[in-house]
This record gives sequence, C-alpha cells and structure tokens, in this order.
Amino acid sequence: MAILALIALAAPAPAMAASDASSSASDLCAKAASRAGFTGNRLVTAVAVGMAESGCNPTAYHANGPTKGCSQGSVDRGLWQINNCYHPSVSKSCAYDAQCNANAAYRISSGGATWRPWAAYNNGRYKAYLAQAKTAVDRLG
Repeated sequence: MAILALIALAAPAPAMAASDASSSASDLCAKAASRAGFTGNRLVTAVAVGMAESGCNPTAYHANGPTKGCSQGSVDRGLWQINNCYHPSVSKSCAYDAQCNANAAYRISSGGATWRPWAAYNNGRYKAYLAQAKTAVDRLG
C-alpha cells in the first residue's frame, strides 16, 4: 500500500486543459468587468473585448511603433490593453492590476457605450469570443 501511495504522489497531476485555462481567464475578465460596473450586454462585450485584446491576461504587453499623437511609440497594457500614450492617467501599476485595468476600461468606454478605442472591437475580432464571454458572465451567477 505504501508503495502505491508513493507512486500516486510521484505521478504528475494532469495538465490543465486549454479550455480550462481559457475559462479561468474569461472568468477573471468577467469578475473584474462586473465589479467595474459593466452590466448586461455591455458586460458580455467587455469580456469579449478583453479576451480578444489580451486573452484576459493581466500581464499582457504589446509595444507599438510611432503613431499620430504618440511619436515615440506606445505600449498596450493589461487585460483591456490600455495604451500608455493615449491614456497617461492610467499608471503602469494600475494597467497591470486586473481590477484597476477594468475600471479604466469602464471609464474609457463610457460604461461600455463606446469601444472605438479598441482595435479588437473595430476589426470585429471580439465577436469570436462572444459565446465564451456570455458563458463566463453566466457563471458569475
């Protein structure tokens, strides 16, 4: 018996399935967005945009080259990829904090009324995540 117990302890735990990892990421976006104030369809859209922008990864980082208004380039940060040049009021520490990032996304999107600042919304990429976002929102209870 002791040998079987030792073998069981030595066996690696099953790896988390990709869908499980994706679910926990979408759940993070759903919780943070809900706490920020998003509700209803705007909450589902917020989660889908977060998934499309960063995979709901609070440490996501994307460097951009120079653009109009940001001649030195810029960085998109956190769950909703809040840009440091266009939104300098969002500090680095806030951008990489899930709840603070969600709060900033809520403010920037006017409570989910406009998603024009987000590329994943403008190019329609967020639509591929709507069903998964709805499921995450439904899990909030």
